[in-house]
Amino acid sequence: PTPGASTPTPRLLNRPNPNPCSCPPTGTNPRYPVTVEEWREELAQRNEVFGRPVGYWCYVRPGTYRIGGWEKKKKGWGPSADITLPGFWVAKYPITVQQYREFMETGGYTNERYWTPNGWKWKEDEGRTQPDYWGDERFRGDDQPVIGVAWYEAAAFAVWLNTQLADALLSGSAIRLPTEAEWEVAAAYDAAGQRRTYPWGEAPEPTGTLADFDDGRKPDHPAPVSERPAGATACGAQEMVGSVWEWTSSSHKAYPEGSGILAKDFSSESWDTPVRGGSWWGDKTNVRCSSRSWNLPVNWYNNWGFRLFLSSNVRSDF
Repeated sequence: PTPGASTPTPRLLNRPNPNPCSCPPTGTNPRYPVTVEEWREELAQRNEVFGRPVGYWCYVRPGTYRIGGWEKKKKGWGPSADITLPGFWVAKYPITVQQYREFMETGGYTNERYWTPNGWKWKEDEGRTQPDYWGDERFRGDDQPVIGVAWYEAAAFAVWLNTQLADALLSGSAIRLPTEAEWEVAAAYDAAGQRRTYPWGEAPEPTGTLADFDDGRKPDHPAPVSERPAGATACGAQEMVGSVWEWTSSSHKAYPEGSGILAKDFSSESWDTPVRGGSWWGDKTNVRCSSRSWNLPVNWYNNWGFRLFLSSNVRSDF
């Protein structure tokens, strides 16, 4: 997807695989929780120190942040808005294949309570039991970001995890998909409260050592998470640009003024569901903190995934 595009992209993307017998490497064994007990351990050890995360959760301080207004001369970006957010944590990596498999194997697609009303109807109508491309060798490495997930599936994963951890979460807090404002703040703001073009700063220009994108290599699958720590955000999160476009949960049309208002569900026919950050498929123009696009919550691509945030209550559209 191209930020500001006037027409949607095709539903399924598929680049030919020059080596169909090769399975992607499993990466460098990044530390991320898979079992419920591991998720509990990560919750227990998180801290509130910006830029010095212990484990999986990276803290972002409360404050009022400028959202939007990145390129005022470019059609479609619109004005900026000051959005006040409580403190929150962002997951260090996008959700991986191994993490998503745990959701699938513990009733993720059979328990209605995990799904939004619109999401459950879609899942039942489609007979959906797994993400698209789930059996494709290019995308099944444990440490790769999961791809081929619709927004409804990403939202269900978050509710499933909250259900498993209900007794470990403080009252009023939740693990969920982020609003666009939360995503943008986590990706762009440094310790001094300054907004940056790239997660790592203003320079250098994106390279393959900083982000997973098509820098001329013509990749046919996303790299395992944790391979590009040099491209981390100031708060410590990795792969927030490149890798996979990440689903968020606020109105794309309401950006930037409404970018901090949480949407709990989307109509299956609503072209209002935002994604952020570019992907392994795209070029360097989308490897920026400002990169955003949108689609239907029922659509999926082989370069779209998601990341979880942990926060207290925020304004909601419900």
